[in-house]
Amino acid sequence: QLANKARTEKEEKLSQAYAISAGVSLEGQQLFQTIHKTIKDCKWQEKNIVVMEEVVIAPPYQVENCKGKEGSALSHVRKIV
Repeated sequence: QLANKARTEKEEKLSQAYAISAGVSLEGQQLFQTIHKTIKDCKWQEKNIVVMEEVVIAPPYQVENCKGKEGSALSHVRKIV
């Protein structure tokens, strides 16, 4: 369990470092953290947030910037945003 927790925390810190180095806005970083709390399957793709390989959120990280196949994943992410 400790190894899993350490690996997870390391991945989160690397994700934060990537966002900062890529020039992602503070709002984008905060949104990523908020989404990541409920949906672990999210990652950065340049300045875009990719959630569950289905939904892409582009800057400026508003509801209208959420793109993906219409369905429960997209509607859930839009509610979070």
